[in-house]
Parts: sequence; C-alpha cells; structure tokens
Amino acid sequence: MHTVSGKNLSTEELEEVSKWMMQNSISTHRLRREFSDVLPLAEIFKRDYPRLVDLYNYPKKSSVQLKLANWETFNFKVLSKFNMTLSRDFMEQMANGVSGAAEVLLHEVIRLEKRQRVAQERNAAMRQEQTWKENDEVKTVVVNKQVGDGIVQVPQKMILYSLYEKMARDSQAKDVIIDAYQQRLAHMESIIKIKTERIDELLMQMGKLPQKRNLTTAGGGGNASTTCFFAFDGKDPRQSQISSADPDSST
Repeated sequence: MHTVSGKNLSTEELEEVSKWMMQNSISTHRLRREFSDVLPLAEIFKRDYPRLVDLYNYPKKSSVQLKLANWETFNFKVLSKFNMTLSRDFMEQMANGVSGAAEVLLHEVIRLEKRQRVAQERNAAMRQEQTWKENDEVKTVVVNKQVGDGIVQVPQKMILYSLYEKMARDSQAKDVIIDAYQQRLAHMESIIKIKTERIDELLMQMGKLPQKRNLTTAGGGGNASTTCFFAFDGKDPRQSQISSADPDSST
C-alpha cells in the first residue's frame, strides 16, 4: 500500500503537474481552496472510473471537520482500491488548504494514471496473446506511431512472449555450450603447441646423432673416397664387409 504524505516537489515535477492541469482544464487560481474539499478529486476519478465513484457520497462542505470527513471517506472507498492511501496528516493539510499539498496530491494522481496505463497495456497484450493460436508464431498487428506531429497506424510483426522467452533460454543454453567448446579448443591448442615444441626438440636431437665417416676404396691406393651417414653403434659395418670379402686382409 502506497502512502501519500506531504513532501516538496522538484521543479520538473511541478512543471509536469502544471502541464497536466492545463490538459484537464483545471485552473491554478484558488487551487488550494478548491481542493481543500475532496469533490474536485472525486470528479476526476468519476470521469476515469465511473462505476467506482458515486459523487453523492461527497457533497461539498465548508467546515474543515466536514471536509476532513469527506477525505476519509474517499480515501477508504476509492483510493484504497488503487493500493494507495492518504496519511491522516496529509488529509488534514488538504482540508486546511496548506500550500503545496494540492500539487503533491495531483502529482500522485499523475503517477497513478501512469501505473494504470501500463497495467492496461500489459493486460491488453496478455489478452491479445491468448487470442493467438499456438501455431501462430508471428502475428502482424497495427500499432499507432508518432511521425512528426501526427499519429499514423503502421503494421508491426510480433511474436508470442512465451515463444520469445523459450528462444531466449535456448540461446543462453547454446552460449554456455559454445563457451565450453571454446575453452576445450583453447586447451587443445595449448597441448598441440607444447607437443609441437617437444617434437621439434626431439627432431633437433636426432639431427645431431648421425655420424659422418670417410672410407677409402680398398686396393686402389688412390684418393677416391666414399662418404656415408649412419647411426653409430660402436662397430664399423663397412670394415666387417671388407674383411669377409678379402681373405688377405687377415694377414
């Protein structure tokens, strides 16, 4: 329950109240005196909520005590239906015509109208959604749009809010999966980099193992030589081949 009490309005709020009064043909002259009784406010609510307000319950009064009684009745029968109530001190300020109290009250009325407008739009959207069939994923509706100083009707595509929520949840789930795969990919890339560096290191080590040897051709006494590269294991395989081919080599 929102409780209204005395406060000081900002410059912007006072300008908003003044503009609203002009739009609703409410004179700023004798504002405190006029709104010291609840009847002007009851007339405003009667215009917007005719079934809720009975003006016969709020006859115009002259004394402060009777005005306060009218405020208490209106506070209980009408304002409480909008989850709003006036504090006892604020109602006494209104009945006594305290400066600034009427502006605070009208600003609360403006806020109430905004809340009611938002609630009506939300309810209308929910009713519209209920009328759509489940297989109507996309619906074209006509909305009012301000173009310059005028209002024009333009078609606009809309989807069910429940479908939007489902798509949003699916998108979030996919984002989580993508993040997990990206982390795994980064981990695999780091492993591949480490293994690549290790392989390069082993290849460099293996490049140092092969030994370089010069062998002179047997019996020729010449300068021709044959060069070969092979892994050195402590034995000379070429010498073993020469010994087996030349019997005189043992002498």
